[in-house]
Amino acid sequence: MSTELTRAFAEIGAELQTETRGEGVTIDVRRLADREVFLLQQPSFGEITAEAIDVRPHYRHLVLDVYGDWLPVSGRFLCGHDEHHWFVASLPFGRATQSVRGAMEALKPPLVLREQKQKGVMHRRFRRRTQAYVRQGEWFFLPRPRMHVDFEHVELNGHLARRGGKPHRVEWLYTIDETLQFARGRVSHADHSTLHLDVWHRVVQNNEPEPEKPQDRPSIHVAFID
Repeated sequence: MSTELTRAFAEIGAELQTETRGEGVTIDVRRLADREVFLLQQPSFGEITAEAIDVRPHYRHLVLDVYGDWLPVSGRFLCGHDEHHWFVASLPFGRATQSVRGAMEALKPPLVLREQKQKGVMHRRFRRRTQAYVRQGEWFFLPRPRMHVDFEHVELNGHLARRGGKPHRVEWLYTIDETLQFARGRVSHADHSTLHLDVWHRVVQNNEPEPEKPQDRPSIHVAFID
């Protein structure tokens, strides 16, 4: 792997390691005894190219592009630091971006994009907490201060989790269906600071593609640790 790529990760304060094994490409964060490092596993056959196309030390983020002539698809990822840990997020297909800021916006679902514009917080849109939302990892919480629910239908100590990820535990979770949930109270996760939601908040997951099932044999795989 090029020294330019190693240098790009160093610019955001991260360490990059590479391995050659297996058949596909895996991008992950490896937790060692005293630190976290980014791990890029490349296949034992074929050549791949990985380059940082935008590096922002202020945000401690970069956009990584991975491609190869033999790969059926290319991959673009946001790598960076969120609160306490390093992360890697696969950017959604069809919303390719070459900038860190563009990648951060591409990961926001349409509802979040609309509300941050309606509430006039565009100048604060790269923060985890605004008047339009508060974010914990891959979950956005949008305030609904006038909402009232029947607590008989509220789950105590519920959890939010994507496939392959660790759950975010919610003190009070109100679920209408699979796509409509509301949270209130304490929201905790091992890798993030605990949130305290004083009113009900609409729960929305980010736009990061779900990890493929093992039988799908993806060409480029992100190993979620969140």
